[in-house]
Amino acid sequence: MRQRTSIFDAPGINARPRVIAPRSLAVFTVVVAAVFVLMVPNPTLERRAIESRRGDLLTVSYLANLLRTDPDDPELRFALARQQLARNETDAARATLRPLLDSTDPRLRADSHWRDWLSYREAWSRLSDRSPLRPALHKAMIKRLHELAAEPWPEEMTVRIAADAFALGERQIGTGLIKALARRPGASFDAGWYAESARTVLDAGDYRGAAALYLVARQRATGLAARRQHYLAALHALQAGNLLDEAIATAERELGDLADDTETLYAVVVLARACNRPDVADRLARRMLRLSLLDQLRRRQLAEAGLDGGLLATAGTAAAAPAGAPGTLGLPFDERIYSLAYDAFLGNRNLADAFRVADSAVRQRPDDLAWRERLAKVAEWHGQPRVALDQWLLLARRDGRREAWEAVLRLAPGLTDDEALVAALEWDARQRPLDLARLSAVVDTYERLGRTRDALAFLQARAGGQAPAAVLEALEQLAERAGEVELAIATLGRLEARLGPDPRRAERLVALLMREGRGREAFAALDRARPRAAGDDKAFWRLHAELAAFIEDNAAARDSLRRVVDFDDATETEFTRYLDLVRAADPAAAGPVAERAWRRFGRIDQLKRVLDLYAEAGREADIARVLGQLTPAQLREAEQDARFLAQRGRHHQLAGRRAAAAADYQQALALQPEAEGVREALLWMLIDGNDAPTLRSLLARHEDTWAAEESLHDALAAAWQALSRPQRALDRYYTPRLRQHRDDFLWMLAYADALEQNGDTDRAWRLREALLRQERRPAQAEPTPEQLDQVRRLARLRLARSQNPGDPAHALLRELLRLDRAPDAPLSPAARELVLAWFIDQGQIEGVRGFLWHQYGKSLARPLWAETTAALGNADPREAARLLEQWDERLPRYDRVNLARLAGTPAIAATAAFEAMDLQRDDETSHLQLTEVMLDQADRADLDLAQRQLGSIDETFAGARLDLALAPRLRLAVELGRVSRQIIDRNYFSALPGLEALAIARLDWQHDDGTTRLAIGRRDSYASYTPVLVEREQRINRQLSLTATVGRDQPATENAALRVAGLRQQAGLGLTLRLSGRDQLNLRFDDYRYSAQNGLPIGRARQTQLEYAHAFRTELSDLVGSAFASSYDFEGGVDTTDARAIEIKQRLFATTPVDAAALAPSSFNLYGLRLSTNTRHITDYTRALRPIGSVGLLHNSVVGAGYDYSLGLAGSVLGNDHFSALLREDKGGTGTYAKTRQFALHYRYLF
Repeated sequence: MRQRTSIFDAPGINARPRVIAPRSLAVFTVVVAAVFVLMVPNPTLERRAIESRRGDLLTVSYLANLLRTDPDDPELRFALARQQLARNETDAARATLRPLLDSTDPRLRADSHWRDWLSYREAWSRLSDRSPLRPALHKAMIKRLHELAAEPWPEEMTVRIAADAFALGERQIGTGLIKALARRPGASFDAGWYAESARTVLDAGDYRGAAALYLVARQRATGLAARRQHYLAALHALQAGNLLDEAIATAERELGDLADDTETLYAVVVLARACNRPDVADRLARRMLRLSLLDQLRRRQLAEAGLDGGLLATAGTAAAAPAGAPGTLGLPFDERIYSLAYDAFLGNRNLADAFRVADSAVRQRPDDLAWRERLAKVAEWHGQPRVALDQWLLLARRDGRREAWEAVLRLAPGLTDDEALVAALEWDARQRPLDLARLSAVVDTYERLGRTRDALAFLQARAGGQAPAAVLEALEQLAERAGEVELAIATLGRLEARLGPDPRRAERLVALLMREGRGREAFAALDRARPRAAGDDKAFWRLHAELAAFIEDNAAARDSLRRVVDFDDATETEFTRYLDLVRAADPAAAGPVAERAWRRFGRIDQLKRVLDLYAEAGREADIARVLGQLTPAQLREAEQDARFLAQRGRHHQLAGRRAAAAADYQQALALQPEAEGVREALLWMLIDGNDAPTLRSLLARHEDTWAAEESLHDALAAAWQALSRPQRALDRYYTPRLRQHRDDFLWMLAYADALEQNGDTDRAWRLREALLRQERRPAQAEPTPEQLDQVRRLARLRLARSQNPGDPAHALLRELLRLDRAPDAPLSPAARELVLAWFIDQGQIEGVRGFLWHQYGKSLARPLWAETTAALGNADPREAARLLEQWDERLPRYDRVNLARLAGTPAIAATAAFEAMDLQRDDETSHLQLTEVMLDQADRADLDLAQRQLGSIDETFAGARLDLALAPRLRLAVELGRVSRQIIDRNYFSALPGLEALAIARLDWQHDDGTTRLAIGRRDSYASYTPVLVEREQRINRQLSLTATVGRDQPATENAALRVAGLRQQAGLGLTLRLSGRDQLNLRFDDYRYSAQNGLPIGRARQTQLEYAHAFRTELSDLVGSAFASSYDFEGGVDTTDARAIEIKQRLFATTPVDAAALAPSSFNLYGLRLSTNTRHITDYTRALRPIGSVGLLHNSVVGAGYDYSLGLAGSVLGNDHFSALLREDKGGTGTYAKTRQFALHYRYLF
């Protein structure tokens, strides 16, 4: 039997053959019926009817009759059903077959089922698509189809049933039948049959069915190519039906043994990409590549073994890639596979694998630009910009494509590959040759590469002739950066010639010219652009100011900086430079400029600069204003700065607010113990203000530290001098530094002051004399105002007063004051100090007072030293008390003691004196003051011994005195003594009374304006009498004082007879006029009435005395010169007949020619000169052993020329005592005695 090529070779569902027309059929039927009736059935006819397939009515009728005769004949039923189906009589055929459907014979039952199924098919085919019977019939047919599929059928029938299943859409049944058929052992269908069947199904639009049949065909196929063909056909069938997901799923599921087939994988990858399944394409592409490489490797190995040498020929050459490079095996290159894999990896965004494929392809085919482009792209996408750049650059250089150059432009900057970038930029610049940005980019890149010459060549090639200004600008800037200064200058010259001066170009030209040191040319170039510079052109005016300053054109610099400081971004440095220029040109205008800076920036440094400048200009009002305008926050910040506190302290000091100044200085030191200038300022303020307590406390806390800094030594020395401790100043700060300062005039002068203050007057005197001689040497030129500073003037004036007293000193003072100030200008503070010093030196205390009121009337800062001197000079207790109350311990040591004594506060004087003595044990002045204070307050006992040679008699005196302080201003002294006399000249006295005894009580009472003294006593000599004395010393004013004296029965000493037996009544008036601190005039008038101690009248005398004294030296040891004159005029005489005169004669002159007339003194006139030293220490205390002496030349109208001298020694034995020994000789001093000599011892004990 012939094998079918398709299951549809059997009668189909829609096969309806027509043998004859209906009309003919009817006639024929009638004829046949007649024949059958006439004929008798015979076997031949029956067989022909059974085997007939024409479906004619006669055969149907015949078979139906036969079946009725034999209903159990299955063959007749099948034949009738077949004829009925041929006539489309489906229902009749189904009815005919129904008895066979439940047959026990499997074959018979199967055949009946099949014929029943054919009846359903026939019925289905006759229904129209819109027939309402189709759903029910379809459902019934599906049921029947399931029943058919469950039956075992021969291959042919199975195929037909499967075909019907596919036709009805029951692909699962159809596929199952076909698969079962394919698995059936000994199946007779080959792969071609299944493939053909699949194509038929596919043509019918059954994509899934076709795919399934193709897969069966793949299973039946024996060769790899056939299996691959049927497998891919199945996938393409699904793809054709747009069943993409099923196609991919089927591809992966059914891959099987084709998984190692490169071609299959290639096709599947293509399919996966077409089906938008990049993940599957990616996965299979990797496998495909591995298989391809393995295949190439095997082929290479075979070729190397000599089995197939032709295999070594490749599409490309691996030799182009480096040996041993990854992915380079020297194998044949498969363009198709590499391209697909690349696309697949890209489709799945598997950039890493795509990169590897492209990289491998480029290594194997380095001349393939398409693969290089792919590698460039995927490398860029994959984050391998270096590889991408290399590939794009090669492509760009090979064919100059725009895309490649643009890629290089895009990638090279990020990789800082300037070599690549510069090539791309040059290409870009060639596209637009006038684009300055592109030119600049090329130049910049060349510069980064260090190829400046190339950049210059690039620009110079484009800068010739009438090149655009922008190109010239670029060339100039590059030349400048390249150090081609001359080229840059020349290019700027071309630009200026073409476009005119321009501030910006001028600035660049300035920079170039300055680099060459051509400063003035630079300024000229910049100044040419000045008219075109806007007022707010900050850069221009700043540069203009810098250049002007560089060439020292201060006016231009100042003008430019004036504009600069108006800018809103003006810096502190610019303000400072402008300020310095303004200060140099107009110092008075500098303060407001500094204040502007302070207002702008608000920094404490600027505030301090403001205060400094206003201070230099003497604008204290502006300083007060600035300080007053500080906000609380600014003030708090400023008060944390030591320098500010020092400046404010100086301001307070000048305004007389010493307490505030001291507080600021102290706070500054607390903030910054070593603050520059603060320590000196504080020390000098305390020194000038005589604030001894604060100064003493300050030294106690800081001297040990400050003494380590030599710059503070002068101030520390002055501090100890102000505290009246010159010895400490000498020991610590002067003597150790004497050698290094020998040529320092002012320092040596201060040293001399310390020596003098310490009592070493002679040495100080000699030092000043030497300094003055040195300073008077002719100068080479007139000193400048700076050289003739205030301290130097003060020093020279002091020397002049010391060495040139009188008019020369006054003249020098006038000259110094003239030099000190400009016409009509007020005196400087130092000059005012000089005037005060001169007034005091001259003893013109009223001048001091008047000058103080005139020069300091509107200020509280009058010099304390001047007020103190004025108070002491005027002996003004009230002023002394005020100064003590106001200043107390701040007063200089000596002045404090003297003021306390003057004010009548001996306790304060004693305390101050003791403190001074304790601090300065070798200070004679301190000891002297202490002594005087102690004498004022201490109780004391005195012993006196004196031996006098008075011509005709010798006299010995011995006395003791007790002096008690009853009150601070009241003292009582009691004195006891005796006098013994011996006759020397028997021609004068014949006898003398016995010892003269005396007892005296004296009361001293000090008042604010003077002193009252009262003395009363008892003397037993020639006779007994009671002397009484009342004396009042009254200060009229600060220079003049009067002394009135009234005495009764006072001892008379005008001659020897009066000393023995006389007495006198006295009324006197004395005047003392202090002409200066060194000069004094004394005038005294006395009226005496003499009598003998027994009452004998003698006469009356009037005496006038005038003395002028000048202290050449006031310090110890002092030196005083005096000129004196005296007139003594006696009137009267002794009545020698008087009984009292006779008594005197008998008792004193009994054996001599002398009588009582000898009691009358003689009139005389006396004048002379005397020089004395330390004569006050005959009775006044001195701790040190000091010589006493005087010498005088005189003329007496009675005895002629005379002299007097005294020599002595004074000192202390126990410390709280005093002794003196004095030898005195006189000739003509009284006009009575030719010559007298006296030796006296005095001892005082203080307790």
